Amino acid sequence: MSSYSAKDIQVLKEIEHIQLNPGMYIGSTQHPTHLVEEALDNALDEALAGYAKIIAVLLDQQEHRYVVMDSGRGIPLENNMPVVIASKLFSGAKFHNKKTAYEISSGLHGVGLVAVNALSEYFCIEVYRDGKHGSFEFRNSKLKRSEIKKFGGKVPFSTKIEFIPDSKYFEKLEVNLDRLHDRLTVASAELPKNVSFVLRYNGRQEVFSLDKHQLFRNYVKTNDCVITELSSEKSPEKFDILFTYQDDGSIAPHVFSSVNLLPVSQGGSHVNFFYDLLRNFFVSKAKKYNFKFQPNDVLCKLRAYLSLNLKEPKFSSQTKDTLITPKNYLVDLFGKDLQKQLEKAFFDNEELFLNYLQNFQLYRNKLNAKKIVQIGSGKRASTKFTKLRDCTSRNGELYVVEGESAGGGIIQVRDVRKHAILPLKGKSIPNVTTTKDILNNQEIKELISAVGTNVGPDFDISKIRYDKIICATDADPDGAHITCLLTMAIAVLLPDIIKEGRYFLARTPLFAITEGKTFIPLWTNEELEKARKQGRRITRFKGLGELSPHQLKICLLDEATRFLVPVKFSNNIDELLMLFSDVNKKRELVCQIDSTFNQEL
Repeated sequence: MSSYSAKDIQVLKEIEHIQLNPGMYIGSTQHPTHLVEEALDNALDEALAGYAKIIAVLLDQQEHRYVVMDSGRGIPLENNMPVVIASKLFSGAKFHNKKTAYEISSGLHGVGLVAVNALSEYFCIEVYRDGKHGSFEFRNSKLKRSEIKKFGGKVPFSTKIEFIPDSKYFEKLEVNLDRLHDRLTVASAELPKNVSFVLRYNGRQEVFSLDKHQLFRNYVKTNDCVITELSSEKSPEKFDILFTYQDDGSIAPHVFSSVNLLPVSQGGSHVNFFYDLLRNFFVSKAKKYNFKFQPNDVLCKLRAYLSLNLKEPKFSSQTKDTLITPKNYLVDLFGKDLQKQLEKAFFDNEELFLNYLQNFQLYRNKLNAKKIVQIGSGKRASTKFTKLRDCTSRNGELYVVEGESAGGGIIQVRDVRKHAILPLKGKSIPNVTTTKDILNNQEIKELISAVGTNVGPDFDISKIRYDKIICATDADPDGAHITCLLTMAIAVLLPDIIKEGRYFLARTPLFAITEGKTFIPLWTNEELEKARKQGRRITRFKGLGELSPHQLKICLLDEATRFLVPVKFSNNIDELLMLFSDVNKKRELVCQIDSTFNQEL
């Protein structure tokens, strides 16, 4: 530390920075699926621009060799442009003033192909354009071959991206087939029918040809529901909406969406705009027909698909999970059109409209009958009437822990300004899918009161009292079971807490190095085996209650040493609910939950 000087300052090359911080550029490094998607995005942009008529994705899971081809215009070959866009960050034709090349595009930041090259042991671009064939081959991100020659034969494709991901940067090299299948399914439904999509894997070949309505019916898993369709186009920008209300399944609204053919899994301003559109419309009309309900009641059992094309969409990160384009921009652009279409849709089908209003009224009556309106006011909870040990900051963290022993230990070493502790009786947390009066459960009441957002139609995310809600249980099957029950309760009763990225699982170690005052948690089997080979003193901990307050601080509270796993909201929540309600599958779920909860819920 004392020798810190100008010589210690490093300036990394662009490729080196990606390799040192891959998660910053591609999100999860569990598998290289995002690399395939980066190449696919460029092909889809050519289709959006009206040029590519064929897009093919070829996956060799044994050799881990992945190929994306399209029949678009081809990357320009002048000045070795394929080499530039594969090795220089922030290079591309999709920034401001891009009308000459792309008006609507999913690629935005000039990062994608550079990241693919940086994280691959082999990377190659082939281009056929203007009677020439260009081939540019990289090994370990270094250009090994660059060749441009004349070509007079039949052009097999315009642009081909081929790569083998480097095992140094990924936990496994197999891609997620389901995710790529879903991407191509959505793209085929969004783009004109003269664009063909081919996926080849494991000796199989699949061609995609769904339309939006069939895609949406597959999503809601029924052909019986009445779908309302809205559409507004301000060329080249466009907003298409399909929605319905489902009689069964979760009461929480489920929306899946795409922006410029990109799946936007965490929603964003376009979803909030749509919610406001429905709230304002149904509440204003309810007065005419003498129905009374709360604005959020119109979201009960809502199912929707939103498809949006924007010239300059703004996302929260490079992985583009959340749209942050200002809602007012969407209102100004599409608001009046969609409002008129909503009026017309229900003027033409008044029976359906009145049925919706009646269902909202019945839902409100049911809630009022159960007297759940005032659970949790958003005010500070009194420790006289609750197990909550609160913090003084409005930007703190709430630890929901299993049992008084663990809670007591954490309370001794917490920072009272930042850490709130809520010990719950784990086995008293009910299964949200099988408990009729879930809101009468004492543990659930404690949780809702502590969080402060209220539930159901009175839920208000702005009243949440903590930046993070953290579940901390024992690192054994019982602890995993409790984690499962608590997480599903939050997913059903307080889903927006997960959607807002505020819910986390705290990993707790089964093993740690304990030598005198030294305590080093061992999070992985590799760390454990390394410590054993080194002859270190290793202790196994059955649960949090066996850890000292000092050790709990290292594992759970210290931001430098703790291990928090963010939980993402599932697009398949109904399937999870069905799994939870099936007694025969519960035991199987509990056995799997500790290995799967670090993935999407």
